[in-house]
Amino acid sequence: MYKNRLYLIENQTSLHVGSGDANFGIVDKEIQRDAITDYPTIHSSSLKGALKEYCTYRHNEEDSKNFLAYIFGDEENSGKVRFIDAHLLSVPMRSDTHPYYHCLSPKSIAQLIDFSDTFGIELSNKEALLKLTLYTGKDILVKEGTPIIEDKEATVDTNYDLSILEELVGSPIALVPNKEYERCLKDLPVIARNQLENGESKNLFYEEVLPRKSKFFTVISEPTYLHTEDTKKLENAFERFGNYLTDENTIHIGANASIGYGVCTFKEL
Repeated sequence: MYKNRLYLIENQTSLHVGSGDANFGIVDKEIQRDAITDYPTIHSSSLKGALKEYCTYRHNEEDSKNFLAYIFGDEENSGKVRFIDAHLLSVPMRSDTHPYYHCLSPKSIAQLIDFSDTFGIELSNKEALLKLTLYTGKDILVKEGTPIIEDKEATVDTNYDLSILEELVGSPIALVPNKEYERCLKDLPVIARNQLENGESKNLFYEEVLPRKSKFFTVISEPTYLHTEDTKKLENAFERFGNYLTDENTIHIGANASIGYGVCTFKEL
């Protein structure tokens, strides 16, 4: 049995968690994507690796080796914590009235509900969220006004309450039809990078990134079946680990830390 915790991850800078697949198109290095939705994702192995590196840096006490082994595992034993892929919840889209709107789709909200149900996590205002997953209109919905979002005029529909989305990801908020959302996610920013050797340009390549202020959700699970002699020690380790994730420090996820990519924050929902 596991105790499951739901976290929201927000990238404060551009994020590139590479897929590692060979690509012979215009973009040389693509980001990881979910096999079913094709939405950007962070695979559990990438997430675990980033958090292990962060905790190794943060934890410098005498028992750091034991602490890290409890959480992440070592050469002899697997870690006690279970990491799950992080799935996209919202992405910023440009507007003529604000720098950007936090945009969700009915599908991204449905995934959040599905995950919460699967892992036994209760979401507040679940019924209101479920109603938003049923939206099949062609218009982008906002709470007020008629802003232009990604070259399309948004509208207000009082049949759908978007306030609950503000509680999740912030304001201003917009609900984007699935097809429009998927179109925008296929056209993510691409940055030209130059590989240098001894100060000389050797290779120009193109790298796909997810824009800052995008938000993912993930589940991190703690076991509840511990041996009696380990219970107190492991519970302390889990509590410490949770505090590390949600303190005021940022956590780097993905590639290119030296140029400021992948600076993220975690929030428990």
